[in-house]
Amino acid sequence: MSEVKNFKSSHHSIDYIHVDNGSPITMFMLHGYGANMRDLAPLASLSPELKKLNWIFPDGIIKVPIGPYMHGKAWFPIDMMKLNQAITNGGFEEIFADHIPEGLEESSQSIKEMIEELSHDKFLLGGFSQGSMMANYLTFEKGLDPESLILLSSTLIAKDIWKKRLEESSWKKPIFQSHGTGDPVLPVDLARALTQLIRSSKREVYSIEFNGGHEIPPIVMKQLIEFFKKNQIL
Repeated sequence: MSEVKNFKSSHHSIDYIHVDNGSPITMFMLHGYGANMRDLAPLASLSPELKKLNWIFPDGIIKVPIGPYMHGKAWFPIDMMKLNQAITNGGFEEIFADHIPEGLEESSQSIKEMIEELSHDKFLLGGFSQGSMMANYLTFEKGLDPESLILLSSTLIAKDIWKKRLEESSWKKPIFQSHGTGDPVLPVDLARALTQLIRSSKREVYSIEFNGGHEIPPIVMKQLIEFFKKNQIL
C-alpha cells in the first residue's frame, strides 16, 4: 500500500511517500538535488525482494529552480554556477570536499526527527547524490543507527571533519556504495576517496562501479539486493 503523508518536525513540514508492506524494517531513501519524493519511489516495486521492505521517500526541505517555471526539491542549497564551473574546469573539492555544505545541518535535524518518529525498530538509510550526502551526515554526524547505509552516486564532503567523525563514531554496520565511472556531475575520483576514507576507519564498504553516469542502473539494484541478502537484511 502506497500513500502520501506529512510529517511535522520542529522546523519543517515534510511530505513523504509511504509504502507499507508490513515489514519489520523500513528503508528511508532520500532523493537528489532538484528531484522530489516521487523520483526514487519506483525502487520500492522493482523486484519481489524489495517488496519485502517498507519504504519511506521524503520530499526535500527546500524548493529549487530546475528550469523556466519549474521547481524541484533539495536538502540544502547548491551554487549551480560553481558546480557547472567545476564540471567544466575541475575544482570539485571546493564545492563539497573541503567543508560541510551550508544548510545541511539545519535540514538534517528535521530529517533526523522524522526518521526517529517513523522508524519504530529497524531501519535502513540511503540516498542518491545529494540525498546520499545527507544519509552519510545523519549517520556519522547526527548519530542515527541504520542497519545499513546506502550511498548511490555519492561524494566526499568535509574530508578533515569526516575523518574525525569516523574515528569518533561507534556505528560500524555495512555500507553499500555505487558510482558511475563516467559520472559528469560528481566525479568518481571523489567517490573513491570517500570509500577509502571509510575503509581506513576499519568499516566494511561494498563498492560497485559501473560504466555509466549519474544514475542508478539495473546492475546497481541487482547488487544491492545481493548485499541485503549477504547481510541478512532480506
